[in-house]
Amino acid sequence: MSRARALSIVAVAALAVACLASCASPDFKYAAQRPGSVPAGTVYFKVPWSWTEFPAEQIVKAQQGWSADSTAKTLLDATTWQSAYDAAPQPSLTDVFGTGTPEAPVVYASLRSLYSAESDAATSAALRDMVVPLSTLGTAVNVTTDDVMTQGKVTGVHVVYSYLPLPGAAEITIDQTSYLSAEKDAVYLLVVRCSTTCYAAHRDEISRVVSSYTIQED
Repeated sequence: MSRARALSIVAVAALAVACLASCASPDFKYAAQRPGSVPAGTVYFKVPWSWTEFPAEQIVKAQQGWSADSTAKTLLDATTWQSAYDAAPQPSLTDVFGTGTPEAPVVYASLRSLYSAESDAATSAALRDMVVPLSTLGTAVNVTTDDVMTQGKVTGVHVVYSYLPLPGAAEITIDQTSYLSAEKDAVYLLVVRCSTTCYAAHRDEISRVVSSYTIQED
């Protein structure tokens, strides 16, 4: 084989490798709520590319049964944006919204307006209690992270806690970030949860999701 032909083959092989690298699936996908709805502002975060994203219409359909509960219906009516993901091989919104313990990470994010009565009572304690009433569970819940967070004029809390959701169920760990808008008229929520064993195994991935959570208010 001539030296020129050998160099040509090497060049073609290098080009093929570069093409494969550039055509490979990206590492992350992005969720975003952009200005145009009320309240205005942009929310975005990233999740691993392999995690399944649920279409908005599927999320709404899964929540239809909640309308029988007046409190749940009120919250849904005030929700202006929401997004959900499941890392399981067979993803299901039951994992996202159910009371059981998912064995793979699930993600739920939302943005909803606050009613005047809620706005008056908006405190750090209220933000912590958005998913689970931490203030009343006492020793039944193990809180490992409880931090005050700020992004510009937006303030909030980041809590990580574990507890037994049901008798005989596996312990669940919830990584929850809640922000109150600068005008105290909206609340931003990001929740990542799965069994405590799962959380430990996927800690790095979950940390990247949570740390990417960004709010930019107009």
